[in-house]
Amino acid sequence: MTLLLFLFHFFVDWASSFPTPLGPYIVEHYGLSAKTVAVTIIFLGFFGSLIQPLFALFAPRLKNPFWGLYLALSCVALALFGLSFSFSFAFLFVAFLLLFLANAFFHPLGAALSGSRGEVRGVALFTAGGIAGGAVGPLFVTWFVTHFPLSRLMFITLVVWLVLSLYFFRRSNDEAPTFPRGTFSLRLFLPLFAVWFLVGIRTFFTSLFHTFLPLYVTSFSPLFVGGMLLSLGVLVGFFANFLGAHLAERMPNRLLNFLSFIGLGVGLFFLPTTKYLLLITFFALFADFSAFLTMSANVHEAQKILPEHRVFASSVAMGLAWAFGNLLSLLFSGLFGDDVIFVLRTGGIIGMGFAGLLLVPSWKPKKGG
Repeated sequence: MTLLLFLFHFFVDWASSFPTPLGPYIVEHYGLSAKTVAVTIIFLGFFGSLIQPLFALFAPRLKNPFWGLYLALSCVALALFGLSFSFSFAFLFVAFLLLFLANAFFHPLGAALSGSRGEVRGVALFTAGGIAGGAVGPLFVTWFVTHFPLSRLMFITLVVWLVLSLYFFRRSNDEAPTFPRGTFSLRLFLPLFAVWFLVGIRTFFTSLFHTFLPLYVTSFSPLFVGGMLLSLGVLVGFFANFLGAHLAERMPNRLLNFLSFIGLGVGLFFLPTTKYLLLITFFALFADFSAFLTMSANVHEAQKILPEHRVFASSVAMGLAWAFGNLLSLLFSGLFGDDVIFVLRTGGIIGMGFAGLLLVPSWKPKKGG
């Protein structure tokens, strides 16, 4: 099951990483402003994240959760087929919408299955699949549209989907774990508030960072450079994720989140102060490494708080928190999105300030913070 979850997560996040690095391509191809494209991408991320808890409430009713994962995988493939025939921006929007909906259905279900044994390592391995896919995706798609028409993406999508489908059907008879179906109440959210808030604020910074980094770099470098930086950042995050899971067993979650926020803040603030690619790469990788430190740790923390509602807890620590962060990012981008450098620097200042709050003794979040 571990390999299946890893491969499925790789494909889903590989495809879901396309919109952000394609931002400059969409701006040029459809004649839109950077602000319009950035706000659209962030909105879709917000909407997809917001509905994760709704899918999470439905997941325990599945007799075999593996089939739910396969449905999500197939919808992602269908979205990429739509992306290959993006005749207009409206058509592209619909394809991206389906992509984010499938992503929203996949993540809480996959995370709950990965944590079915109650170990942070299972969640870390599941997360690693998504990180690896997210690392390859931006580099691949920016290289691809530079050398080929976007319509040819459907052939690669078909091959990958068929290979994963064959592997799935070989494992479809494996016994899948079931989820407890305890009585649901909105009061279940209260113990998860601190985790939700911390992940949401982190998402605010990473959303701004990943959306505006390619827009900043492409102003003086080729499109491929922005995709390369996003891919390298997620690749560094692959290792930061496992380091964070290791540290989560040896330090309070609050301290781990402090390290994450301070690194994000420093990286975002100093990145737009230079146009030297070597320095930009250093600050970008430093920010991504810091962001991924708490990726698995916070999800596992939420599952520990509500072990009887692992799918719901995962959706709060991922989707609902991502929605909150993307909403903040959407509002911030809507106000200041025309000034890319201002967005990055201000995000860095706010990040460092929030990290300072975590050191204030009187600021005591509930369990999980």
